[in-house]
Amino acid sequence: MSDGKDWIDAWLDAVADGSATMSQRLESSIARHGGIDAAVAAARYRGVHLTRLTDDKGKVLIAASQHPIVSLC
Repeated sequence: MSDGKDWIDAWLDAVADGSATMSQRLESSIARHGGIDAAVAAARYRGVHLTRLTDDKGKVLIAASQHPIVSLC
């Protein structure tokens, strides 16, 4: 089984290379695989943008995109 860094790296590599143009993961999953600080550092290294949002069921998600994410209101 890979460690958390590998899990985060694989997720953000897919966003950075375009195979997953926008992707989201549960914040709790990220916490189990190294934490938000590790995800932010990995995203910055790859030029990937992250945002935290809550879905319609109350689950906190981290979304990743190649493009900047803008809050509208």
